[in-house]
Amino acid sequence: MNYKVIFRYLLIVVFVVLVSSCMKSKQDKLIGTWINQPMTNTTVETDDEQLWTFDASSKLKVEDIRTDSTYVYEGTYFMSSKNMGMSGYFIQITNVSSLLDGRYQIKQLDGTKLSLHRIELANGNTTGAFLWRDFLKK
Repeated sequence: MNYKVIFRYLLIVVFVVLVSSCMKSKQDKLIGTWINQPMTNTTVETDDEQLWTFDASSKLKVEDIRTDSTYVYEGTYFMSSKNMGMSGYFIQITNVSSLLDGRYQIKQLDGTKLSLHRIELANGNTTGAFLWRDFLKK
């Protein structure tokens, strides 16, 4: 039996396991409730708050909490590690809201901070897709 061939296959299996476990670790960090940190304007103060909750079954709930009412939007998300030749991690958000749906690149994800940059609208267009969201873990 050719040991070089066996070694190559074993190396490929180890690589696949390592990559998939890294992806699981990123998704584990994403799960939970995140408080949107809006860009601030010193002349405008608001008590409005937006919470994004990612769960383990790929469901996303967005709660838009305003002074006089609360709006709840629910949809799904899918995390991947490839997108159009770009490296990094990405989230596809669907059926939440036409204003929020699309493909986001994860710019930062750790135990306390999440930064998302939308790079594509839900219909696949990149023109007008720019949306940046920064969050702190609740």
